[in-house]
Amino acid sequence: MKIKDLISNNNIIVFLLVRNMEESIDRNNNPYIKFSLSDGRDDIDAFMWGAKKENLEPGIETGKIIKVKATVKNQRNRLQLIIQKIRLSVPDDDIDEGSFIKKAPVSSEDMLRSILDEVNKFQNIDLKKLVIKLLDDNKDKLLYYPAAKTVHHAVKGGLLYHIYRMLKNGINMAEIYNEYVNRDLLLSGIIIHDIGKINEIESNNLGIADDYSKEGKLLGHIVQGTIMLHDVAKELNISDEVELLLKHMIVSHHGLEENGSPKKPMILEAELLHHLDEIDANVYQFQDTLRDVSKGEFSERQFFLGNIQIYRNNL
Repeated sequence: MKIKDLISNNNIIVFLLVRNMEESIDRNNNPYIKFSLSDGRDDIDAFMWGAKKENLEPGIETGKIIKVKATVKNQRNRLQLIIQKIRLSVPDDDIDEGSFIKKAPVSSEDMLRSILDEVNKFQNIDLKKLVIKLLDDNKDKLLYYPAAKTVHHAVKGGLLYHIYRMLKNGINMAEIYNEYVNRDLLLSGIIIHDIGKINEIESNNLGIADDYSKEGKLLGHIVQGTIMLHDVAKELNISDEVELLLKHMIVSHHGLEENGSPKKPMILEAELLHHLDEIDANVYQFQDTLRDVSKGEFSERQFFLGNIQIYRNNL
């Protein structure tokens, strides 16, 4: 049984992967656990009323597959599960664990290889050395890290997938807007603009983000990415101009101060990077939503996209 096939008010027994679980209390001060569960394609919220983590079978935690007995309920036009019983999956259940993992549609190894192929074409030696070093130093995490905790590209290999798609668009943009655009600089900024997320997010090797790190909460990925860039630039004796331009691209890639950028883009490559980032994040959210929308129908409201309802055209 898949989440997309669930029907309100039905009782079900199903295997799902725990993406997140948090303890809380209701308005009457009674404890409950809220889960985010996945079938490898879709997620669903689930609630276990009157329960604490200490009451659960040992080992039930983020990244584990559990067997769930629950009732499907419709809450404000969204299905959720009310859990009666759960247990960890066991070998006799004959579960294919890999099928429960949400991952990018392109293998991480292929994406990383494609990105490195582009970097090796760079004419600027400093940019080539710096980007290769950052990719090499963080290769192990890049192969599985998500790009976010819950929103766009929040899947195994999602960070690389975000970079990979932006890079393909950036190559075309560099050709179209070639006057005053430094191709190597634009592509370098694309590749490293979110490198700080590796230290901002705490993720397991399934690409499931448990939380933000202490540094992530206090600094964020823009500051952390700038620090990572600074350290590598000094280690490799990169020119001050290259280091400064790339730092500016990192700190300005959200575009506006209210979106978290200390500076607005002030070089053409930074302006292009900002729009490429916005395009890929928004398109991913559209694509992820449209999977479950029939032709001629509207989606539920999408908070990340300004609370709009997405329409799937009937053409």
